[in-house]
Amino acid sequence: MKKQTILLLVILSLGLLVCYNIFVVTGFAGRYIYPLDDAYIHLSMAKNFADFSVWGITQYEFSSTTSSPLFTFLLAILIKVFGNWEYIPMVVNSIAGLFLIWISHKYLKQFSKLTYTVFLASIVLLMPLHLMIMTGMEHVFHTLTMVLALLAFKKYLENEAPRNFSNLALLAILATGFRYESLFFIFFMCVYLFFVKKEYFQSIALGLFAITPVLIYGWISVDHGSFFLPNSLILKGNTNDGVVGFLTRVAGNGYRGISVLILILILLVQIFIKSKNQNVFIDKIKNNAIPIVVFCGFAVHLLFANFGWLIRYEAYLVVVILFAIAPFADEVFQKKIGNQVLKFAMIILLLIIFSIRFVPMLKNQPTASKNIFDQQIQLADFLHQYYKNSRIVANDIGAITYFNNIHLLDTYGLGSIEVAKLRKEDHGKFTDNKKLQAYIYNTAKLQDFEVALVFDAWVKMPDYFSKVGTLTIQNNYMSGGTTVSFYSIKKENTDKLRNQLVEFSKKTPKDVIINIIK
Repeated sequence: MKKQTILLLVILSLGLLVCYNIFVVTGFAGRYIYPLDDAYIHLSMAKNFADFSVWGITQYEFSSTTSSPLFTFLLAILIKVFGNWEYIPMVVNSIAGLFLIWISHKYLKQFSKLTYTVFLASIVLLMPLHLMIMTGMEHVFHTLTMVLALLAFKKYLENEAPRNFSNLALLAILATGFRYESLFFIFFMCVYLFFVKKEYFQSIALGLFAITPVLIYGWISVDHGSFFLPNSLILKGNTNDGVVGFLTRVAGNGYRGISVLILILILLVQIFIKSKNQNVFIDKIKNNAIPIVVFCGFAVHLLFANFGWLIRYEAYLVVVILFAIAPFADEVFQKKIGNQVLKFAMIILLLIIFSIRFVPMLKNQPTASKNIFDQQIQLADFLHQYYKNSRIVANDIGAITYFNNIHLLDTYGLGSIEVAKLRKEDHGKFTDNKKLQAYIYNTAKLQDFEVALVFDAWVKMPDYFSKVGTLTIQNNYMSGGTTVSFYSIKKENTDKLRNQLVEFSKKTPKDVIINIIK
């Protein structure tokens, strides 16, 4: 079978996986629903920037809610050109996904047919690419730009032409713009250029180019009264939580990222075998430039970033590591290095990763979309029917803002900077934050908020809020909580909200339970 035929089969498989997921989700929702509420955060911000020139989760104020400024900006441009359509992220992700497959094909075709087949399939299935496309998030673009940056770095090391450095610098800017974790890898590229290649100017210049999106977005955010970093990084990052908290988070990352650790094991074996015949330490480094940069970038991600949440945070790591180990695997498969045991061990490890990452997602991805449909979409529909232009207190904010024009008080802090400042020292935990409770109390009263739709466990609501009912979903896998509580902020509207819930409960899916509190 020719490599071009294998390429077409891989693309066909990707298309079938995407269609299958659309079919399953459409079967219970009537339309495709993203498996993460975060996709609707991107859409909401992009819509507001395109239509109202406001970079915010609502059209009324700036909020540094997105952790991928470039992806949100890209969606805003597309909405401005083509109109507001909720499936724009899925379409552009599909295009980026095909481009990723094409780049992988161009890179892998230099190797044997076995290596080409195994690794092209692995890039699609172990990521897994169809899942990242269907999330409607930035991860396909981030992976694509990271792979291109890694290949550009490799090409620059082989030929130090100015054009190759310019390409590397441009890709570093794009990769960082899509996700800040790209800086982990680019930093070690700079370290390599500085200490190994002694190219001091190029090293510093690359670092400055790469950090440009962070500086520009940080300056804009600070100028609007927000943090230098996006709210999500401040509220969810693994920093400033003490030694025990830090180590606990790292251990959790390791547990959730076990599939990546298996790939890292292969990478370490590669570094060891490739360097054992080198007597000079600097030669060991030069002989493993790409693997070492990838390993160091992974290590920093493990320490300071996240793993999990629909296996998306580490998806780019899987692909980047696969690119780094492909040349070594080809030598193993062609028996130039090692023996049959090493060859079959590598294939078995890839199959284990397949069983960890791909197989569970066949069930979990539709379940996640079901959770979002049953909870976030129902809340958005409820607000659209009764409060689509009102002042709302909430703490899961994507769909409810995208499908409505509400004023928002976000008690989690992603969409409300004053809340984020009050929660900063909570380190992502839900504590008995008295200052936050007082802020909600005063803001809701003074600014005439009407209703609250919240997870009670996230923050205690003021006593003058009247709890009217709850919405509970089944088999929760993805939502921030199983039960959302409805509060009337104005006592005189309590009966009205109760009647609205009774009426709305007649239209919800049968396994969504709305309980009315008398």
